[in-house]
Amino acid sequence: METNIEKLAADAVAKMRADLILSHTFYGVLISQVEPVITRKVPTMATDGKKHFVNPDWLMAKTPNQRLTVQRHEGEHDARRHHSRRGNRDPLKWNIAADYAINIDLVDEGYELPPEGLVDPKYRGMSAEEIYRSRELDEQHQKKQQQQQQESDEDDEADAGSGQDDELETEQDDETESDAGTGDESEPDEGEEEQDANGGGDADDEGEGDEQVEGAGNSADGNDEAEGETEGQGNAAEDSGDAEGGVNGELSSSGDPGGMGEVLDAAEDEAGLAESEANWERIVHQAAILAEKRGTLPGHVSRDIERAREPKQDWREVLRAWADQGSRKIETWNRPNRRFAGQGLILPSSIRDSINHIAMIVDTSGSMDDIALAAIGRESQTMLDLGIIDKMTVIYIDVVITRIDEWVTGDQMVFDPKGGGGTVLRPAFDYIERELDDVSLIVAMTDNFTDIAAMPGPAPSAQVLWAFTGYPEHVRKHLANPPWDAPAVDIGEH
Repeated sequence: METNIEKLAADAVAKMRADLILSHTFYGVLISQVEPVITRKVPTMATDGKKHFVNPDWLMAKTPNQRLTVQRHEGEHDARRHHSRRGNRDPLKWNIAADYAINIDLVDEGYELPPEGLVDPKYRGMSAEEIYRSRELDEQHQKKQQQQQQESDEDDEADAGSGQDDELETEQDDETESDAGTGDESEPDEGEEEQDANGGGDADDEGEGDEQVEGAGNSADGNDEAEGETEGQGNAAEDSGDAEGGVNGELSSSGDPGGMGEVLDAAEDEAGLAESEANWERIVHQAAILAEKRGTLPGHVSRDIERAREPKQDWREVLRAWADQGSRKIETWNRPNRRFAGQGLILPSSIRDSINHIAMIVDTSGSMDDIALAAIGRESQTMLDLGIIDKMTVIYIDVVITRIDEWVTGDQMVFDPKGGGGTVLRPAFDYIERELDDVSLIVAMTDNFTDIAAMPGPAPSAQVLWAFTGYPEHVRKHLANPPWDAPAVDIGEH
Protein backbone atom coordinates (compact mmCIF):
# COMPACT_ATOMS: atom_id res chain seq x y z
CA MET A 1 0.00 0.00 0.00
CA GLU A 2 2.82 2.40 0.85
CA THR A 3 4.48 1.72 -2.48
CA ASN A 4 1.21 2.49 -4.23
CA ILE A 5 0.83 5.83 -2.42
CA GLU A 6 4.41 6.76 -3.25
CA LYS A 7 3.83 5.89 -6.92
CA LEU A 8 0.62 7.92 -6.98
CA ALA A 9 2.41 10.86 -5.37
CA ALA A 10 5.26 10.67 -7.88
CA ASP A 11 2.74 10.64 -10.75
CA ALA A 12 0.86 13.58 -9.20
CA VAL A 13 4.09 15.58 -8.88
CA ALA A 14 5.02 14.84 -12.49
CA LYS A 15 1.56 15.93 -13.66
CA MET A 16 1.48 19.22 -11.77
CA ARG A 17 5.02 20.05 -12.92
CA ALA A 18 3.98 19.41 -16.53
CA ASP A 19 0.84 21.54 -16.09
CA LEU A 20 2.86 24.45 -14.73
CA ILE A 21 5.51 24.21 -17.45
CA LEU A 22 2.88 24.22 -20.20
CA SER A 23 0.43 26.80 -18.86
CA HIS A 24 2.23 28.97 -16.28
CA THR A 25 5.59 29.98 -17.71
CA PHE A 26 6.90 31.77 -14.64
CA TYR A 27 6.30 28.87 -12.25
CA GLY A 28 7.22 26.36 -14.94
CA VAL A 29 10.71 27.84 -15.24
CA LEU A 30 11.09 27.89 -11.46
CA ILE A 31 10.14 24.27 -10.81
CA SER A 32 12.20 23.02 -13.76
CA GLN A 33 15.32 24.10 -11.84
CA VAL A 34 14.70 21.78 -8.87
CA GLU A 35 14.53 18.02 -8.48
CA PRO A 36 11.41 16.45 -6.92
CA VAL A 37 11.99 13.96 -4.10
CA ILE A 38 9.26 11.79 -2.58
CA THR A 39 10.03 11.32 1.12
CA ARG A 40 8.45 11.11 4.56
CA LYS A 41 11.33 12.98 6.11
CA VAL A 42 9.25 16.18 5.90
CA PRO A 43 5.67 16.62 7.16
CA THR A 44 4.43 18.37 4.00
CA MET A 45 6.77 19.82 1.36
CA ALA A 46 10.13 21.54 1.65
CA THR A 47 12.67 23.27 -0.56
CA ASP A 48 16.35 24.10 -0.20
CA GLY A 49 16.59 25.70 -3.63
CA LYS A 50 17.92 22.51 -5.20
CA LYS A 51 15.26 19.89 -4.41
CA HIS A 52 11.56 19.88 -3.62
CA PHE A 53 10.82 17.27 -0.98
CA VAL A 54 7.25 15.95 -0.96
CA ASN A 55 5.50 13.84 1.67
CA PRO A 56 3.33 11.40 -0.35
CA ASP A 57 0.62 10.92 2.30
CA TRP A 58 0.18 14.66 2.72
CA LEU A 59 0.16 15.37 -1.02
CA MET A 60 -2.46 12.74 -1.86
CA ALA A 61 -4.82 14.22 0.76
CA LYS A 62 -4.96 17.49 -1.25
CA THR A 63 -7.23 18.37 -4.16
CA PRO A 64 -5.62 18.79 -7.60
CA ASN A 65 -6.00 22.58 -7.39
CA GLN A 66 -4.44 22.65 -3.92
CA ARG A 67 -1.52 20.57 -5.19
CA LEU A 68 -0.83 23.14 -7.90
CA THR A 69 -1.00 25.93 -5.33
CA VAL A 70 1.45 24.30 -2.93
CA GLN A 71 3.81 23.67 -5.85
CA ARG A 72 3.60 27.37 -6.73
CA HIS A 73 4.12 28.16 -3.04
CA GLU A 74 7.41 26.25 -2.94
CA GLY A 75 8.44 27.89 -6.20
CA GLU A 76 7.82 31.28 -4.58
CA HIS A 77 10.12 30.32 -1.70
CA ASP A 78 12.82 29.70 -4.30
CA ALA A 79 12.08 32.85 -6.30
CA ARG A 80 12.18 35.04 -3.20
CA ARG A 81 15.38 33.31 -2.03
CA HIS A 82 13.95 32.46 1.37
CA HIS A 83 16.37 29.53 1.55
CA SER A 84 19.37 31.93 1.55
CA ARG A 85 18.03 34.89 3.55
CA ARG A 86 17.16 33.48 6.98
CA GLY A 87 20.37 34.58 8.69
CA ASN A 88 20.19 34.04 12.45
CA ARG A 89 16.41 34.13 12.61
CA ASP A 90 14.44 31.31 14.21
CA PRO A 91 13.76 28.71 11.44
CA LEU A 92 10.12 28.06 12.39
CA LYS A 93 9.23 31.75 12.75
CA TRP A 94 11.07 32.50 9.50
CA ASN A 95 9.02 29.86 7.69
CA ILE A 96 5.79 31.34 9.07
CA ALA A 97 6.79 34.85 8.00
CA ALA A 98 7.75 33.61 4.53
CA ASP A 99 4.39 31.82 4.19
CA TYR A 100 2.50 35.01 5.05
CA ALA A 101 4.53 36.93 2.47
CA ILE A 102 3.73 34.39 -0.27
CA ASN A 103 0.17 33.29 0.41
CA ILE A 104 -1.56 36.67 0.20
CA ASP A 105 -0.14 37.05 -3.33
CA LEU A 106 -1.36 33.58 -4.28
CA VAL A 107 -4.84 34.39 -2.96
CA ASP A 108 -4.85 37.66 -4.90
CA GLU A 109 -4.00 35.65 -8.03
CA GLY A 110 -7.07 33.47 -7.41
CA TYR A 111 -5.33 30.25 -6.40
CA GLU A 112 -6.91 27.79 -3.96
CA LEU A 113 -5.02 27.40 -0.69
CA PRO A 114 -5.40 24.43 1.66
CA PRO A 115 -7.52 25.28 4.73
CA GLU A 116 -4.46 25.47 6.99
CA GLY A 117 -2.67 28.01 4.77
CA LEU A 118 -1.50 31.16 6.60
CA VAL A 119 -3.10 34.30 5.12
CA ASP A 120 -3.48 37.82 6.50
CA PRO A 121 -4.24 40.86 4.30
CA LYS A 122 -2.24 43.14 6.60
CA TYR A 123 0.95 41.52 5.29
CA ARG A 124 0.18 42.32 1.65
CA GLY A 125 3.26 43.75 -0.06
CA MET A 126 5.58 43.01 2.86
CA SER A 127 8.76 40.95 2.69
CA ALA A 128 9.44 37.96 4.92
CA GLU A 129 11.95 40.06 6.88
CA GLU A 130 9.37 42.79 7.52
CA ILE A 131 6.72 40.27 8.55
CA TYR A 132 9.17 38.44 10.82
CA ARG A 133 10.00 41.71 12.57
CA SER A 134 6.35 42.76 12.86
CA ARG A 135 5.29 39.36 14.22
CA GLU A 136 8.03 39.57 16.84
CA LEU A 137 6.73 43.00 17.78
CA ASP A 138 3.17 41.67 17.96
CA GLU A 139 4.33 38.84 20.21
CA GLN A 140 6.22 41.24 22.45
CA HIS A 141 3.15 43.47 22.66
CA GLN A 142 0.91 40.52 23.54
CA LYS A 143 3.35 39.33 26.22
CA LYS A 144 3.50 42.81 27.68
CA GLN A 145 -0.30 43.04 27.78
CA GLN A 146 -0.53 39.60 29.39
CA GLN A 147 2.08 40.57 31.97
CA GLN A 148 0.25 43.80 32.78
CA GLN A 149 -3.03 41.92 33.08
CA GLN A 150 -1.42 39.33 35.35
CA GLU A 151 0.05 42.04 37.57
CA SER A 152 -3.35 43.75 37.71
CA ASP A 153 -5.05 40.47 38.67
CA GLU A 154 -2.45 39.85 41.37
CA ASP A 155 -3.04 43.33 42.77
CA ASP A 156 -6.78 42.70 42.85
CA GLU A 157 -6.24 39.39 44.65
CA ALA A 158 -3.93 41.06 47.14
CA ASP A 159 -6.54 43.75 47.84
CA ALA A 160 -9.24 41.16 48.29
CA GLY A 161 -7.02 39.04 50.51
CA SER A 162 -6.14 41.93 52.81
CA GLY A 163 -9.70 42.05 54.13
CA GLN A 164 -9.63 38.33 54.87
CA ASP A 165 -6.30 38.70 56.67
CA ASP A 166 -7.84 41.29 58.99
CA GLU A 167 -10.67 38.88 59.90
CA LEU A 168 -8.25 36.04 60.57
CA GLU A 169 -5.86 38.12 62.63
CA THR A 170 -7.84 37.75 65.85
CA GLU A 171 -8.08 33.98 65.47
CA GLN A 172 -4.35 33.70 64.83
CA ASP A 173 -3.57 35.68 67.97
CA ASP A 174 -5.54 33.13 70.02
CA GLU A 175 -3.39 30.20 68.85
CA THR A 176 -0.97 28.78 71.42
CA GLU A 177 2.77 28.66 70.94
CA SER A 178 2.70 24.86 71.24
CA ASP A 179 0.56 24.62 68.12
CA ALA A 180 3.22 26.44 66.13
CA GLY A 181 5.78 23.71 66.79
CA THR A 182 3.73 20.50 66.55
CA GLY A 183 4.59 17.71 64.19
CA ASP A 184 1.20 18.04 62.50
CA GLU A 185 2.67 20.63 60.16
CA SER A 186 5.33 18.23 58.94
CA GLU A 187 2.77 15.81 57.49
CA PRO A 188 1.73 18.08 54.60
CA ASP A 189 5.41 18.68 53.88
CA GLU A 190 6.01 14.95 53.57
CA GLY A 191 3.01 14.67 51.30
CA GLU A 192 4.25 17.51 49.22
CA GLU A 193 7.68 15.89 48.97
CA GLU A 194 6.07 12.67 47.82
CA GLN A 195 3.94 14.56 45.34
CA ASP A 196 7.02 16.41 44.10
CA ALA A 197 8.81 13.14 43.63
CA ASN A 198 5.93 11.78 41.57
CA GLY A 199 5.75 15.00 39.65
CA GLY A 200 9.46 14.81 38.95
CA GLY A 201 9.04 11.35 37.48
CA ASP A 202 6.24 12.57 35.24
CA ALA A 203 8.38 15.45 34.08
CA ASP A 204 11.18 13.08 33.17
CA ASP A 205 8.81 10.87 31.24
CA GLU A 206 7.41 13.89 29.46
CA GLY A 207 10.88 15.11 28.61
CA GLU A 208 11.74 11.76 27.07
CA GLY A 209 8.62 11.95 24.95
CA ASP A 210 9.54 15.40 23.79
CA GLU A 211 12.98 14.24 22.76
CA GLN A 212 11.49 11.41 20.74
CA VAL A 213 9.06 13.70 18.94
CA GLU A 214 11.67 16.37 18.29
CA GLY A 215 14.15 13.94 16.86
CA ALA A 216 11.65 12.22 14.60
CA GLY A 217 12.12 13.02 10.95
CA ASN A 218 14.89 15.52 11.50
CA SER A 219 17.61 13.79 9.60
CA ALA A 220 18.08 11.23 6.89
CA ASP A 221 21.14 9.43 5.66
CA GLY A 222 21.25 9.95 1.93
CA ASN A 223 23.02 8.18 -0.92
CA ASP A 224 23.42 8.68 -4.64
CA GLU A 225 20.36 6.67 -5.67
CA ALA A 226 18.04 9.69 -5.58
CA GLU A 227 20.11 11.43 -8.22
CA GLY A 228 19.60 8.54 -10.59
CA GLU A 229 15.84 8.75 -10.62
CA THR A 230 14.07 10.54 -13.47
CA GLU A 231 12.35 13.85 -12.87
CA GLY A 232 8.98 12.60 -14.11
CA GLN A 233 8.86 9.69 -11.70
CA GLY A 234 10.18 11.60 -8.70
CA ASN A 235 12.57 9.92 -6.29
CA ALA A 236 12.56 6.99 -3.95
CA ALA A 237 10.56 7.33 -0.73
CA GLU A 238 11.82 7.67 2.82
CA ASP A 239 11.85 3.93 3.41
CA SER A 240 14.60 3.55 0.80
CA GLY A 241 16.71 6.23 2.49
CA ASP A 242 17.09 8.28 -0.70
CA ALA A 243 15.82 11.67 0.53
CA GLU A 244 19.23 13.26 0.50
CA GLY A 245 19.19 17.05 0.63
CA GLY A 246 19.29 20.08 2.89
CA VAL A 247 22.43 21.32 4.59
CA ASN A 248 25.29 18.79 4.42
CA GLY A 249 22.99 16.20 2.87
CA GLU A 250 20.65 16.05 5.86
CA LEU A 251 16.99 17.02 6.12
CA SER A 252 16.21 19.06 9.22
CA SER A 253 12.55 19.96 9.36
CA SER A 254 11.52 22.69 11.80
CA GLY A 255 7.83 21.97 11.26
CA ASP A 256 5.22 23.50 9.00
CA PRO A 257 2.33 25.20 10.86
CA GLY A 258 1.08 26.68 7.58
CA GLY A 259 0.73 23.24 6.03
CA MET A 260 1.94 24.35 2.58
CA GLY A 261 5.61 23.44 2.58
CA GLU A 262 8.59 24.79 4.45
CA VAL A 263 11.85 26.40 3.44
CA LEU A 264 15.23 24.91 4.33
CA ASP A 265 18.59 26.64 4.31
CA ALA A 266 20.38 26.37 0.97
CA ALA A 267 23.81 26.01 2.58
CA GLU A 268 25.60 26.18 5.88
CA ASP A 269 28.27 28.72 4.94
CA GLU A 270 28.13 32.27 3.58
CA ALA A 271 29.73 31.31 0.28
CA GLY A 272 27.10 28.66 -0.43
CA LEU A 273 24.25 30.99 0.50
CA ALA A 274 25.66 33.74 -1.73
CA GLU A 275 26.00 31.32 -4.63
CA SER A 276 22.39 30.17 -4.25
CA GLU A 277 21.21 33.78 -3.97
CA ALA A 278 22.94 34.76 -7.21
CA ASN A 279 21.75 31.64 -9.02
CA TRP A 280 18.11 32.20 -8.15
CA GLU A 281 18.27 35.88 -8.96
CA ARG A 282 19.32 34.87 -12.48
CA ILE A 283 16.61 32.19 -12.74
CA VAL A 284 13.84 34.54 -11.60
CA HIS A 285 15.00 37.19 -14.07
CA GLN A 286 14.83 34.69 -16.95
CA ALA A 287 11.45 33.36 -15.80
CA ALA A 288 10.01 36.86 -15.60
CA ILE A 289 11.22 37.76 -19.10
CA LEU A 290 9.68 34.63 -20.66
CA ALA A 291 6.41 34.97 -18.74
CA GLU A 292 6.11 38.67 -19.59
CA LYS A 293 6.49 37.91 -23.30
CA ARG A 294 3.72 35.31 -23.09
CA GLY A 295 1.44 37.48 -20.97
CA THR A 296 1.40 35.04 -18.04
CA LEU A 297 3.53 36.94 -15.53
CA PRO A 298 1.89 36.85 -12.05
CA GLY A 299 0.53 40.21 -10.96
CA HIS A 300 2.69 40.56 -7.85
CA VAL A 301 5.85 39.80 -9.84
CA SER A 302 4.84 42.40 -12.42
CA ARG A 303 4.40 44.98 -9.66
CA ASP A 304 7.81 44.11 -8.21
CA ILE A 305 9.40 44.57 -11.63
CA GLU A 306 7.72 47.95 -12.09
CA ARG A 307 8.93 49.08 -8.68
CA ALA A 308 12.44 47.90 -9.52
CA ARG A 309 12.38 49.89 -12.76
CA GLU A 310 11.47 53.08 -10.93
CA PRO A 311 14.62 55.09 -10.22
CA LYS A 312 15.29 55.27 -6.48
CA GLN A 313 17.44 57.77 -4.70
CA ASP A 314 19.52 56.29 -1.92
CA TRP A 315 18.48 57.78 1.43
CA ARG A 316 22.15 58.15 2.31
CA GLU A 317 22.68 60.51 -0.61
CA VAL A 318 19.61 62.50 0.40
CA LEU A 319 20.82 62.71 4.00
CA ARG A 320 24.32 63.86 3.02
CA ALA A 321 23.08 66.47 0.57
CA TRP A 322 20.54 67.73 3.08
CA ALA A 323 23.13 67.86 5.89
CA ASP A 324 25.60 69.75 3.69
CA GLN A 325 23.11 72.55 3.11
CA GLY A 326 23.07 73.21 6.85
CA SER A 327 26.56 74.60 6.59
CA ARG A 328 26.14 78.37 6.35
CA LYS A 329 28.61 79.75 3.82
CA ILE A 330 29.79 83.18 2.69
CA GLU A 331 31.54 84.38 -0.47
CA THR A 332 35.14 85.63 -0.01
CA TRP A 333 37.76 87.14 -2.36
CA ASN A 334 40.54 86.30 0.10
CA ARG A 335 40.61 82.77 -1.27
CA PRO A 336 39.90 82.76 -5.06
CA ASN A 337 38.04 79.82 -6.52
CA ARG A 338 40.77 77.55 -7.90
CA ARG A 339 38.28 75.66 -10.03
CA PHE A 340 38.11 78.51 -12.55
CA ALA A 341 41.68 79.86 -12.15
CA GLY A 342 42.91 77.77 -15.09
CA GLN A 343 40.43 79.55 -17.35
CA GLY A 344 41.81 82.95 -16.38
CA LEU A 345 38.77 83.76 -14.24
CA ILE A 346 39.19 85.22 -10.78
CA LEU A 347 36.04 84.34 -8.79
CA PRO A 348 35.33 84.25 -5.07
CA SER A 349 35.12 80.96 -3.22
CA SER A 350 32.76 79.85 -0.48
CA ILE A 351 33.82 79.27 3.09
CA ARG A 352 31.86 78.23 6.14
CA ASP A 353 30.54 81.02 8.26
CA SER A 354 29.90 78.73 11.25
CA ILE A 355 30.03 75.10 12.30
CA ASN A 356 27.48 72.69 10.87
CA HIS A 357 25.74 71.34 13.97
CA ILE A 358 23.07 68.67 13.46
CA ALA A 359 20.74 67.44 16.18
CA MET A 360 19.52 63.87 15.69
CA ILE A 361 16.42 62.69 17.52
CA VAL A 362 16.42 58.91 17.85
CA ASP A 363 13.17 57.15 18.74
CA THR A 364 14.17 54.35 21.16
CA SER A 365 10.72 52.84 21.66
CA GLY A 366 10.57 49.07 21.99
CA SER A 367 9.39 48.66 18.40
CA MET A 368 12.35 50.36 16.73
CA ASP A 369 14.42 48.57 14.10
CA ASP A 370 17.96 47.91 15.40
CA ILE A 371 19.26 47.42 11.84
CA ALA A 372 17.97 50.85 10.79
CA LEU A 373 19.52 52.40 13.91
CA ALA A 374 22.88 50.85 13.05
CA ALA A 375 22.61 52.03 9.42
CA ILE A 376 21.95 55.67 10.27
CA GLY A 377 24.67 55.48 12.93
CA ARG A 378 27.22 54.42 10.30
CA GLU A 379 26.08 57.19 7.97
CA SER A 380 26.38 59.78 10.75
CA GLN A 381 29.94 58.64 11.43
CA THR A 382 30.74 58.95 7.73
CA MET A 383 29.42 62.52 7.59
CA LEU A 384 31.58 63.44 10.57
CA ASP A 385 34.65 61.82 9.04
CA LEU A 386 34.12 63.54 5.68
CA GLY A 387 33.63 66.92 7.30
CA ILE A 388 30.06 67.25 6.01
CA ILE A 389 29.09 68.06 9.58
CA ASP A 390 31.24 69.39 12.40
CA LYS A 391 29.12 68.46 15.39
CA MET A 392 26.24 66.12 16.14
CA THR A 393 24.04 65.98 19.20
CA VAL A 394 22.12 62.71 19.51
CA ILE A 395 18.98 62.80 21.64
CA TYR A 396 17.46 59.44 22.58
CA ILE A 397 13.78 59.48 23.50
CA ASP A 398 10.80 57.20 24.03
CA VAL A 399 8.18 59.17 25.97
CA VAL A 400 10.89 61.21 27.72
CA ILE A 401 14.50 62.01 26.88
CA THR A 402 16.60 59.09 28.10
CA ARG A 403 20.10 60.09 26.99
CA ILE A 404 22.00 62.85 25.18
CA ASP A 405 25.38 62.37 23.46
CA GLU A 406 27.54 64.94 21.67
CA TRP A 407 30.10 64.17 18.99
CA VAL A 408 32.51 66.35 17.00
CA THR A 409 34.83 65.75 14.04
CA GLY A 410 37.48 63.19 14.98
CA ASP A 411 35.29 61.37 17.51
CA GLN A 412 34.30 57.72 17.18
CA MET A 413 30.53 57.72 17.48
CA VAL A 414 28.81 55.00 19.48
CA PHE A 415 25.05 54.77 19.11
CA ASP A 416 23.76 53.57 22.47
CA PRO A 417 19.94 53.73 22.48
CA LYS A 418 18.37 53.81 25.93
CA GLY A 419 14.65 53.49 26.43
CA GLY A 420 11.65 51.43 25.42
CA GLY A 421 7.88 51.50 25.52
CA GLY A 422 5.93 54.17 23.65
CA THR A 423 6.89 57.19 21.58
CA VAL A 424 6.44 60.91 22.25
CA LEU A 425 8.90 63.05 20.30
CA ARG A 426 7.80 66.54 21.32
CA PRO A 427 10.10 66.82 24.38
CA ALA A 428 13.14 66.34 22.13
CA PHE A 429 12.11 69.20 19.83
CA ASP A 430 11.45 71.39 22.86
CA TYR A 431 14.91 70.59 24.26
CA ILE A 432 16.56 71.61 20.99
CA GLU A 433 14.67 74.90 20.90
CA ARG A 434 15.55 75.61 24.52
CA GLU A 435 19.15 74.40 24.78
CA LEU A 436 20.73 74.12 21.31
CA ASP A 437 20.51 77.53 19.69
CA ASP A 438 23.33 76.82 17.19
CA VAL A 439 21.69 73.76 15.58
CA SER A 440 21.67 74.00 11.78
CA LEU A 441 19.38 71.05 11.06
CA ILE A 442 17.35 68.36 12.85
CA VAL A 443 17.09 64.70 11.83
CA ALA A 444 14.14 62.92 13.47
CA MET A 445 14.36 59.14 13.21
CA THR A 446 11.23 57.21 14.16
CA ASP A 447 9.34 54.02 13.32
CA ASN A 448 5.96 55.79 13.15
CA PHE A 449 4.45 54.08 16.20
CA THR A 450 2.95 57.43 17.19
CA ASP A 451 0.55 59.84 15.57
CA ILE A 452 3.30 62.20 14.49
CA ALA A 453 1.09 63.76 11.83
CA ALA A 454 -0.97 65.30 14.63
CA MET A 455 2.05 66.36 16.69
CA PRO A 456 1.10 69.54 18.58
CA GLY A 457 3.16 72.67 18.73
CA PRO A 458 4.91 74.93 16.25
CA ALA A 459 7.60 73.81 13.85
CA PRO A 460 11.18 74.12 15.16
CA SER A 461 13.36 77.06 14.14
CA ALA A 462 15.84 74.73 12.42
CA GLN A 463 14.90 72.70 9.36
CA VAL A 464 13.71 69.13 9.98
CA LEU A 465 14.35 65.94 8.01
CA TRP A 466 12.22 62.93 8.97
CA ALA A 467 13.92 59.53 8.70
CA PHE A 468 11.24 56.84 8.73
CA THR A 469 11.54 53.10 9.23
CA GLY A 470 8.99 50.39 10.01
CA TYR A 471 6.01 48.78 8.25
CA PRO A 472 6.03 49.79 4.54
CA GLU A 473 2.40 50.93 4.55
CA HIS A 474 3.02 53.14 7.59
CA VAL A 475 6.21 54.57 6.09
CA ARG A 476 4.42 55.41 2.83
CA LYS A 477 1.64 57.14 4.73
CA HIS A 478 4.02 59.34 6.68
CA LEU A 479 6.24 60.05 3.68
CA ALA A 480 3.16 61.46 1.97
CA ASN A 481 2.18 63.62 4.94
CA PRO A 482 5.15 64.43 7.21
CA PRO A 483 4.69 66.88 10.09
CA TRP A 484 5.17 70.53 9.15
CA ASP A 485 5.52 69.42 5.49
CA ALA A 486 9.20 68.77 6.21
CA PRO A 487 11.27 66.59 3.82
CA ALA A 488 11.37 62.86 4.63
CA VAL A 489 13.33 59.74 3.66
CA ASP A 490 12.70 56.02 4.04
CA ILE A 491 15.63 54.31 5.75
CA GLY A 492 13.89 50.93 5.70
CA GLU A 493 16.17 49.68 2.92
CA HIS A 494 19.59 49.46 4.50
